[in-house]
Amino acid sequence: MLQPSHTRLVSSTEHPQDVLTIASQLIDDGKKCALVLVTGILGGAVRARGAQMLVEENGQHWGYVSGGCIDADVKLQAMQSIKANSPKTLRYGEGSPFYDLKLPCGGAIEVSICPNPDSSEIAKTLKTLASRQPASISIDTNGQFKSTDQSSDAQSSDIQFSITYNPKMKLRIAGRGADPIALFEMAKSAGMLVELWSPDEDTILSVSQRKNDEVLHLKNQANLPQNKDDNWTAFVLMFHDSQWETALMRQALAGDAFYVGAVGSKKTHAKRCETLRNSGISEQDIQKIHGPIGLVPSLRDASTLAISTLAQIIAEFQKAHKN
Repeated sequence: MLQPSHTRLVSSTEHPQDVLTIASQLIDDGKKCALVLVTGILGGAVRARGAQMLVEENGQHWGYVSGGCIDADVKLQAMQSIKANSPKTLRYGEGSPFYDLKLPCGGAIEVSICPNPDSSEIAKTLKTLASRQPASISIDTNGQFKSTDQSSDAQSSDIQFSITYNPKMKLRIAGRGADPIALFEMAKSAGMLVELWSPDEDTILSVSQRKNDEVLHLKNQANLPQNKDDNWTAFVLMFHDSQWETALMRQALAGDAFYVGAVGSKKTHAKRCETLRNSGISEQDIQKIHGPIGLVPSLRDASTLAISTLAQIIAEFQKAHKN
């Protein structure tokens, strides 16, 4: 078996939760499909160990296991596997029998194809991820996809591959105006779970065409909605409104978010920190705040601020969850 590598951040059709959700829907609709997983890599590789691709029997597919250099062949192999109802393990690159399929990045990649996966095993995995808990899965020696109890099943002798997936990254934004709207839209397009809190009706209307649970109307600083931030959640304050700042920052700092950031200049942030100190927030908690937010300083428009902020959040996510 090839050696594992560090987990990589992924977008909407890359995250296992998204791929498995589509697989569950196809199976419920009586359609046949195959899950393809990257089970090993050697040297440079575009995708991480555990990356998924879903292939329907008609060739439609979601997700990917390479940068495009082998995905077409993997799709054909998966369609054959579905038809024969027989799992496959394939190797591409160094040591592969497919001499005509080159990996520009060098090295090798190993994939396992699991045809017609058990819907109940997929449902268990999805339930765990939806509860914002890491989910362990495995492929047994018969090529079957399983939801794995990490404390026991993963040590079984019939397991040939196992990995644990983290919940999807979530972004909670509190603010009003163009800045939070731009960040909301960009994070959604990147496949993140996003929630927007705002006291401003126009801001809410700009994104309210989305699912109702993604937007919360703030009405009273003394009675904020419950903070459900976990270790896979980033919180960003995008107010130029001091009356909301202290209450929202106090709440965010009391939670488990891996990132807490706030918009504004260095001078504005210094004043914010002083206000928080005077309200009883510890210096240790204040130092957790990223301010001004973003990798690029002094940006003046909403779209570039959103890009800069999202890049910073992703970098901090990698630090917090590096294997």
